[in-house]
Amino acid sequence: MKNEYQFWQDLARTINPGWSVRVDPLSTNTAGATLAGNDVFIYVVDVANGWFGAGALLSSDAPKIATWASDQLAAESSILTVGSINTADVAGKAIALCGARGAGAADPEVAAAVGMTTAALQATQTYARAVPANRQRGESDMAGHWVYLAYRTRNGQGIITRPIWVSSVHPGIGRAGRFLDPSDLMLLVRTVVQSETASSQTMVGRGLAAEGGAIVSPKILAY
Repeated sequence: MKNEYQFWQDLARTINPGWSVRVDPLSTNTAGATLAGNDVFIYVVDVANGWFGAGALLSSDAPKIATWASDQLAAESSILTVGSINTADVAGKAIALCGARGAGAADPEVAAAVGMTTAALQATQTYARAVPANRQRGESDMAGHWVYLAYRTRNGQGIITRPIWVSSVHPGIGRAGRFLDPSDLMLLVRTVVQSETASSQTMVGRGLAAEGGAIVSPKILAY
């Protein structure tokens, strides 16, 4: 049987995204980023070690990516060592793998992580709230900036994910056609992580507390 790393390599070969994939969204150097026409910006974060990745794509591609993810999980579910196979589980595992390996933009698991995250986001309540807000402004359903946090728990039993959406017209932070400013992205991530790891008032906070808390990189808290 193929191991899990081979699974990610095989998974990445099945997707032809045509998007820009980066692993340095905190850098102000955008050389090589082909963002023309893209209106969806995905940021994936391994909270345990501060690894960030990002992808930019067209909103019209999002439903196709969701179908791709569903097809791949149905075909490959026996390879993944998770109890219930869904895109949130797999996206979280992919982000954690990228973080553990220090994956670069050319590594296949980065494309797999961005793809699975794009699919997972479309099944969240955050997405359900974003769609009508976008339509009201005449924007496509998935337009905007999407941050997906992957928390590794201290008891080692699993990964808890947390979606965040920022409208492209959000005052002071939203940007259309470009990645978020690095300082704005880090402030957003740090604020959410600090809030959820310090309190059990939210669903994610309660989940983390029940699993012994989250492993948080000092790099995230230091920004």
